[in-house]
Amino acid sequence: MDRAKGLAEVVRSAGSVALFSHIDADGISSAAIAKRALERLEVPHRVQFVRSLGEEELGLVAKAEEDVVWICDLGGGYCHRTAGTRAVVTDHHQVFTGGQASLDLFGGMDNVLNPLLFGMNGSTHLSGAGNTYFVARELDPRNRDLAYLAVVGAVGDMQDRGARRLEGPLHAEVLRDAGEKVEVVPDDLPFFGWVTRSAAAMLAFSNDLKALGYMDSIKEVSSLFYQAGVPLRRPGPPPRDGGAQWRSWSELSQPERNIMKATLRGRLAEVGLDATALDRMLGEVYLFPEHPLGSPTFEAKEFATLLNGSGRYILTPTGEGDDERGELIMKVCLNPTVYSESALRNMDDHKVHIRDGVAKVRTVVQMRNIQYVLPKRKNSYCLGVNDTILGIIAGMVLDQRKGDGPLDVDPSKPLVALTERAGSAQGGKDPEVKVSARMERTLTARGINLGKAIDRASARVGGGGGGHDVAAGATIPKKKIRKFLEALDEEVGGQLGLSPSERP
Repeated sequence: MDRAKGLAEVVRSAGSVALFSHIDADGISSAAIAKRALERLEVPHRVQFVRSLGEEELGLVAKAEEDVVWICDLGGGYCHRTAGTRAVVTDHHQVFTGGQASLDLFGGMDNVLNPLLFGMNGSTHLSGAGNTYFVARELDPRNRDLAYLAVVGAVGDMQDRGARRLEGPLHAEVLRDAGEKVEVVPDDLPFFGWVTRSAAAMLAFSNDLKALGYMDSIKEVSSLFYQAGVPLRRPGPPPRDGGAQWRSWSELSQPERNIMKATLRGRLAEVGLDATALDRMLGEVYLFPEHPLGSPTFEAKEFATLLNGSGRYILTPTGEGDDERGELIMKVCLNPTVYSESALRNMDDHKVHIRDGVAKVRTVVQMRNIQYVLPKRKNSYCLGVNDTILGIIAGMVLDQRKGDGPLDVDPSKPLVALTERAGSAQGGKDPEVKVSARMERTLTARGINLGKAIDRASARVGGGGGGHDVAAGATIPKKKIRKFLEALDEEVGGQLGLSPSERP
């Protein structure tokens, strides 16, 4: 942790700090960790959330009057622009410069903490919040009480998705530091809805079970509970305030959950599905016992969803920050006993915006090596949604398997979605388009690195981008959309054509 110690010294010696962070769950968790650490140091600071670290945001960084700029969950593609400056970067994204991945670049870049520097995978071994946490821990041992936010950030970045748990030595260290603030539930169903859905709804709406072909309704799932002798209804009379009458999965005892897992295996076999697939779905669930039972902040996936839902609206459509909303969502992170009704309303609005965005997709167009979505409005490539939710929409469209939904999606190809950036055409400027791309993790074994392909393709049309191996984004000129798609198709095709020894 020598690098973390060095960065902590830079922060400790600062008379003031400007903190720039991303607007997703990982970025918000990072900002909350850094903010609390700076408060404990009594260092004057301000927090500014941004959607990316492009030219405009780099201009804001350069103009910051504070002694040090701390950049969280951003900067992988622009680390060369912060070398030798007063910036501290705690990030986990892939690093690109001049269209080429270049870890040699870090030889003189002591201002960056990123798992890629140490031969680890930034999309599975540590998130931006985790890197920020390790610097905060070096600033003050008391900051170990912030380790739970590194868990929220990692789960928000879906770092537990492949292995069904947070794996690797760095996550293990974070979980050890978290101590009793995080309860790890092993060998259980890490589905969304542990807290805020009824136990029957969690199973009925599970995307993992639906992908397997399981189609039971809530009523049919409820019958399974009845047959197994596991009560769904909470004891006592119905709440007068209209609260939930039904027990969530988190309210079931461990023996009851085990009974229901065995019952579900039997039901899968009964309808002709692979019952052993349920065992492969088992993983770890992360609970926060100090948070109110029934609150979405009680469980990591729902906590992260709350942050994502609120974070997308920290910025106005033109990219200006809303300080009040930013402060509000960081309070949600840092207060273990109170969560914000406003934040919950934001999450409900967020779900509506996403549903409406997916509904705007008319078709998925297949190219040789990639696929892209087209909106229902004709003569346009752009969905007409807020660019802060574009990646979520791309991921949801990709989850619709070929022949299993209204859209013909091919899981063997990366999927691309586009939308025009609001306000980018002001002052007579050529409009810009935000690009988000997603793909199945299994495609990395075939040699596809989406972040690298996006970086090179966007550079070919005068844009810029990057990201992770399975999730990436870019900003490009609107008039170059078709050329960009062709360039990306070529870049992915080139990666597929390389032998394993030739891959960068």
